Amino acid sequence: MAGFRPRMAAMTTQQASWVRSVAIHSAIFIFACIMVIARRPDAVFHAQFYAEDGRYWFANAYNLGWWHALLVTRGGYLQTFPRLGAAIALLVPFSIAPLVLNLIAIAVQAIPVNILLSARSAEWGNLRFRAVLAAFYLALPNTLEISAGITESQWILALCAFLLLVALRPASRLAKVFDLTICTLSGLTGPFCLLLLPIATFLMRKRRSSILPVAVFAAASLIQAIELLAHPGSRGTAPLGASLEGFIRILAGHIYLGTILGANGTASKSAHHLVLFFACVVTLCTALIRRCFKEAPANMRIFLLFAAAIFMASLASSLLQPVPGKTVWQLLASGSSGCHYWFLPTLAFAWSLLWCALDRSRAVRLISRALLFLMCIGLFRDWRHPAFTDMSFATYARDFESAPSGTIAIIPINPTGWHMQLSKH
Repeated sequence: MAGFRPRMAAMTTQQASWVRSVAIHSAIFIFACIMVIARRPDAVFHAQFYAEDGRYWFANAYNLGWWHALLVTRGGYLQTFPRLGAAIALLVPFSIAPLVLNLIAIAVQAIPVNILLSARSAEWGNLRFRAVLAAFYLALPNTLEISAGITESQWILALCAFLLLVALRPASRLAKVFDLTICTLSGLTGPFCLLLLPIATFLMRKRRSSILPVAVFAAASLIQAIELLAHPGSRGTAPLGASLEGFIRILAGHIYLGTILGANGTASKSAHHLVLFFACVVTLCTALIRRCFKEAPANMRIFLLFAAAIFMASLASSLLQPVPGKTVWQLLASGSSGCHYWFLPTLAFAWSLLWCALDRSRAVRLISRALLFLMCIGLFRDWRHPAFTDMSFATYARDFESAPSGTIAIIPINPTGWHMQLSKH
């Protein structure tokens, strides 16, 4: 009995600690979800399908069956996560299916905050600094396409997978299952596994960490590569139109100025005198990133490399809809679509400014803090994302639900010009 009581006391203390941790992370998760909803409340209070959400993920799941749809590629890759979300949305009335997809996307968008504020991310800095990193993530400008949409959740999943790769090793079985789930979903959703695999391999060798993430991303990379080779024609066919001036315009306008001033159309301005201004912006901001890369911990340096690789891959192979007479880089510069490509590079630049604001060099600190002060413009301008156009989805949903079996319904969805086609069961 003498030895039994201390063991019981230790178990009670451990259980209390676990309950406290669950409560804290639940509160963090709920707060992060509220912040996401605050930026785009119509995602919850007036939910509608958007682009691929309705036209491909839900329509394929409904028309083909969720299991068959799970194996259909989009853009040459498997898109497992949004298709699983569509499978879940089949379980509810059609009228609230968009809400289910949006709620899943919002939940995923909150996860990086929990990861950053967990003890496993201690190598990023103290808790206060990690809270600032998380706040910048939640309020990041120029992220309209990322917010509360399941199609672009693949970018959030890639960030989650990266944060877990560089985090301290999971101590509990539940944490290991969580890591495996996120890595598997990310690996089978889009092409990010091709870039996460070398990171996982490098960290395994350097830290002697688990081989499991390497195996997951290696298997996912093989599957995605096979799918891409098997379906090469599903990618865009517009000419690339690469040029040094175009690169400077996109980098300055969408990444650097997009972070500081929010979404803007400066990259598409035809005035040639702006090129000199863009070149100055690129020179200054790239120098700050270089300084961050030199001084920051390994986690941040790896993230900068990851974001740079994402940026270059996006420029080399995007999935923008072709427009007659326009090259891919002209479309990217215009900013009319494709802002999801800037998400990770923008986050990397914003976090770089935070690191440089604490630099030992007074000049670097002053410049970084000045840019962070100017970033208030972007945070204010882009905090509230505009609501989607009302496509009268509720009316179409009501008509479809009451329609006889075999009815072919064509339902308009956002953005304007898109639609989804369903064959009533």
